[in-house]
Amino acid sequence: MHFTSSGEPTRADSAPAESADAGGDAEQSEGLRERKKRERGQALRQATLDLALENGYTNVTVEDICERCGVSRRTFFNYFSSKEEALLGRADTVFDEEDQPDIAAFEAGGPNGRLLADLQHLLASVIRTRLGKRDEMHQYHQLMKQDPSLMQAQMSRMGNNERLFREMIQRRLDGGALNTGTRAVDEKPTDEEGVPVSTRAEALAALAMMSIKATFIRLRKVEGDPAPIIDELFGELRNIFEEESA
Repeated sequence: MHFTSSGEPTRADSAPAESADAGGDAEQSEGLRERKKRERGQALRQATLDLALENGYTNVTVEDICERCGVSRRTFFNYFSSKEEALLGRADTVFDEEDQPDIAAFEAGGPNGRLLADLQHLLASVIRTRLGKRDEMHQYHQLMKQDPSLMQAQMSRMGNNERLFREMIQRRLDGGALNTGTRAVDEKPTDEEGVPVSTRAEALAALAMMSIKATFIRLRKVEGDPAPIIDELFGELRNIFEEESA
């Protein structure tokens, strides 16, 4: 490092530090923008739910939601395509924004690099997200009783669960095949959306759905962390297959 006569670092020496600081500020700013975006989307969704409980879903308008949140119609439609989507979520996914980092990590081959262990980690994360919204879930149950027509729309979205898990797992398998130079599956059948999905992805998606259902049933009786329950379920399946193959 070079110094001036006053003992200060030269401009050439201090430039990298300034650049690093600028990069850190940019990352922090991006993180803040994403957090504000997520919070506004959550506020719009909560306002839609509150208004539907107060006035009945059919009586709620986009204008009502915007007024409650103090935003414009344009802002609303930057987040949701309709009041139904604001209430029930996007039709093409059943996962929350909070789930996205863990989903991305899983599809990329993480966090541990072992398929079953990583699937367990993802399932525990998804369930924790739901458990963190018990009050919201209770409100939704109240609303479904008030307006049974919403139940059909919700069930249609829930039907996407297994398909989304199949496609997510297949992307993980395909990524692993590319990294190792092998082929995940030669002739993959397609799902109802025409997306190629292997038998392995189908089996693991079915396992995921079973694990989620069994974990929620257990947690209705005793509150706790979902990870040990999922670990026990996967362990029991391993034991069954080992006994059958012995």
